[in-house]
Amino acid sequence: MGVRINDPNDLKSINSNLVYLYKQSNIGTTQSKTNTTLSVASQPQVLVPGDVKDAYVRNDWRAIKNYENKANNDLQPLYNYIKNNGNASWVVVQDSYSSYFNMIWDNLGNFIYTTCASVNPNNNDPFHPNVPLVAPVYYGIFSKSTSICGIHAYNLGVTTMITELAASTILSFFICKLLKKGVNFLAEDLFTMFSEAATEAGLSFLFGAVSLAVTALCAVAVFAIVFIGIMVLFNFLNKRFQISVSVYNWDTSCNWQLRGQALSNAVNPGESGTNDLNLDIVKQVPAGWSPVYNNLSIPISLAQVLVRTTQGALNYGYVAYENKKTFTQGCSFSFQCTRNNDPNVGFTYAFQCPWTASNAHYIENGVQDANQFLDKARHNWLHTTGPLTMNVNGTLIHAFIDALKGGDEDGDDNYKVAIHINSPYPN
Repeated sequence: MGVRINDPNDLKSINSNLVYLYKQSNIGTTQSKTNTTLSVASQPQVLVPGDVKDAYVRNDWRAIKNYENKANNDLQPLYNYIKNNGNASWVVVQDSYSSYFNMIWDNLGNFIYTTCASVNPNNNDPFHPNVPLVAPVYYGIFSKSTSICGIHAYNLGVTTMITELAASTILSFFICKLLKKGVNFLAEDLFTMFSEAATEAGLSFLFGAVSLAVTALCAVAVFAIVFIGIMVLFNFLNKRFQISVSVYNWDTSCNWQLRGQALSNAVNPGESGTNDLNLDIVKQVPAGWSPVYNNLSIPISLAQVLVRTTQGALNYGYVAYENKKTFTQGCSFSFQCTRNNDPNVGFTYAFQCPWTASNAHYIENGVQDANQFLDKARHNWLHTTGPLTMNVNGTLIHAFIDALKGGDEDGDDNYKVAIHINSPYPN
């Protein structure tokens, strides 16, 4: 028996307070376009049960892969449904707490949703002072067999008042386009897809962004496709090497940021044209706090599901790399990571994936120029899966690679880098 998707009875089994209203559809508009803005509202957070969090904290590659495979099996039918049915995949749902949002679900308890809690005055965007309103829109994914939920958000800066459901619908329709495109997108494609999604939702918005926001937008968009690394949909130009880097923040007192990077025959999905990553990795919630209610916009009926199954959060920055030129050439890169936006406190990391030799990496205390550090690393590469350990003003940093070699010549060289900030475990 196949997976059943969007059956009203299965919605009730997720939470009895959820009510099926109607299917979404393309509406369209003939109005003239108005300029709007797009930025990252919330970096990816992954809400997990205690045993899953423990596997990530300990960097247990075997257990992590097992969770990823289970989550992939859960969510693949929903992703395929979106790619096959487009905007009509989404159903407008209401819960008894009077919120309206878009959702897709199956008979096994897996679901995807988009939501917007409120449209607010824009008081915090110095780059767009003439955009008076901002609508934070959230995208959430839940795997029932693992109880893993991934959430991230965008800010839609708009010039006219829109409803929360309209903002949510723009994100829903954008997700349809993004999943169909896969990671074979350029940075400008994101703005085109958001603008087209707005048109299909009946709103005449033309999205754009300042250059500082572009790379972060690309990284967050990749999370919507890849989700905890489960769907290896790289190969966006049939390249040989794919490296995904996850920087986990276990610090309970400080946010950390991924800053400038240097690339050598390497490219990020989106090819934003800037080496400013600008990814903020929020600190861990204190022990005993529920991550479900930690500044996340989750419809109450869905939050009730998550609070029963999740005890912790994975807060991390996720960056993917591939080699730009593929004929007998590998790739390398480096990046800075700083604490609490302090340019003087942090570390610098570099990774090398050569054509024939084994992978290697290198790390040092201090925030160094990424290009100069990559040159330095070429004379100091360490061919080890790690951990490489660094002490940054009392905060321990551990860097791991899942494998030094093992890919084949058909483009299946996929490697993972995990960097842990303030992990409670020594290895």
